[in-house]
Amino acid sequence: MSWAKRSKAMAKGATLAGALLLTMSALPATSGQTQYFMGDVWGVWQVLPDGGEGPEEKPRCMFGTRTWTHKGLNFMYVLTGLNYIEPQLQVYSENWELPVGEKTNVDLVTVAGPLNFELKAEGTNYLTGSLDPAVIGNDKAFALLGALSYLLDSRRSGISMSVKFAGNESEWPIPPMKQLETYRVKGAIDKCYADLKAKAADYFAKDGGQPNRKTSPFAQP
Repeated sequence: MSWAKRSKAMAKGATLAGALLLTMSALPATSGQTQYFMGDVWGVWQVLPDGGEGPEEKPRCMFGTRTWTHKGLNFMYVLTGLNYIEPQLQVYSENWELPVGEKTNVDLVTVAGPLNFELKAEGTNYLTGSLDPAVIGNDKAFALLGALSYLLDSRRSGISMSVKFAGNESEWPIPPMKQLETYRVKGAIDKCYADLKAKAADYFAKDGGQPNRKTSPFAQP
């Protein structure tokens, strides 16, 4: 399925969008990371934890900024069920000391205009929030999808984005990608997303529970 078609499906609610180690330093430790593409402005990678509770312990694709080494923005696609990948937004900075559990508003300034999201401090240095249309509304989800489609269209140039905050944190301008990087990032997202979807049965049983991932050559007594 093409990015455009997948994006339309996301808007309807089925699914929605430093070095790598520095990027992940703001997040809880995870076991397996696979790089799909690392450009100058954006990167794409997959995280496959061993297990555990909480959204940070679920398999996910990450589409994140590479402009800075100690702060950034991630669009996360989190495998939360056998047939569902939840889109999430995450903003982080190593300089923050956030009140865990509290919420604040963050704006993404895009070609579709400023889009406001309520994010929660899941840790002392990162904010996270769902981008599910059921949570943010279909109109905002559609606008975000349009902005991401423009951002990931290699036929266009000069498409940038910035992050604005309610507090005294200064605005973060994200520069546009060059044509080749845009092309490779889009391909990496499609590949990562497809690979993540194919792994769903490894993490979720058909009844919604966790599959038995341990095997044995011995018959059970």
